[in-house]
Amino acid sequence: MYKLLSKTRIKKTLALVLISLTFQGCFSDKIYNEIYIKNDVVYGTKRFELKHYIHPEDSRSAIKVLIQDIIKEIDSNDKVSYTAYDYLELTSSSFKIDEKVFYIIDNVAYPMTIDHVEFDNVRKTIENKSDVLTADSTTVSVVTGYSEQNKKTVKFKYNIPVLMMEKIKETGQLSIRYYSGPSMATFNTRQISLGKMIEMIDSK
Repeated sequence: MYKLLSKTRIKKTLALVLISLTFQGCFSDKIYNEIYIKNDVVYGTKRFELKHYIHPEDSRSAIKVLIQDIIKEIDSNDKVSYTAYDYLELTSSSFKIDEKVFYIIDNVAYPMTIDHVEFDNVRKTIENKSDVLTADSTTVSVVTGYSEQNKKTVKFKYNIPVLMMEKIKETGQLSIRYYSGPSMATFNTRQISLGKMIEMIDSK
């Protein structure tokens, strides 16, 4: 009876995990790689927002993830500007990241002019839990201990020149490079992200 219940619970757990992953994938696609358009009555601009979630090409890199927001604004005189907001997560043992961002297009590196940088250390305490089978065959989740997750985060803000965005559209290429001590992290934009960037460039 116990073995039968265990197998049933395992099957149910696996099914829930698969469903959860499916929903997370759909949810991520809605948050990332979608263009959101709003009118900003304060600054009198039309805003286009695009968010990317990218992993580095080298999994050994100390910089583990890049989440980038690009804001395109068109003012009442049809002047266009682009602002990037980069959020990076690094391992807790990583060196301080260089305050530099490079766009690589067609094997040529272009340094961005950084307007603002923020550094932070994030510590998160996680409960370790285990399911225990009681006498009446119900399962109870019990806390077995605690563990800590530590990471560093960095935020960059900078303007992307309009000519740079046009070059990205023209070549269909973009890699973003950061340095942290001996670690070099290159983030290659996925085809879907690049397609959305070009769509945003063409948006009026």
